[in-house]
Amino acid sequence: MFIVFFSGLFLPLIYLTEYLFFEPYFLFYVAEYEILNFLSIVVICALTGLVLSMSIFRIRFLQASTKKLRSGLVGSIIGVGAGACCGGIGVALISIFGAVGGVATSVLTNFEIPLRVASIAILVFTYFMIVKDLNRECKVKFDKFRN
Repeated sequence: MFIVFFSGLFLPLIYLTEYLFFEPYFLFYVAEYEILNFLSIVVICALTGLVLSMSIFRIRFLQASTKKLRSGLVGSIIGVGAGACCGGIGVALISIFGAVGGVATSVLTNFEIPLRVASIAILVFTYFMIVKDLNRECKVKFDKFRN
């Protein structure tokens, strides 16, 4: 599941941020000054894949209630949204909203790295909350086996 979520998020994001080109040739290129942005996208996609995979594990195998799963799913959605809001999506904002879109794009461009760091922090927090819940739910009670 991790690979499906990772690649399903990674490929569109690197295409939108213009690291992957399909026309006129298939080309993958990351400039030296864009390495930090690219690495942040990789980390966000990996953490999202991990968090969503763990949430699905909780749903399928532990029959966890959906009320408990809100933190995992909401955290991953917020994390991905904060990380993906920059880059290629800014062009769509300009074309849709005109001058307001231009201002929004300039703000997103100026705060691209801090937004992605916040996204990574949200995903790491969500990961640790899911691990904590899994440890609590999967704990073996040895008192049953001693008697």
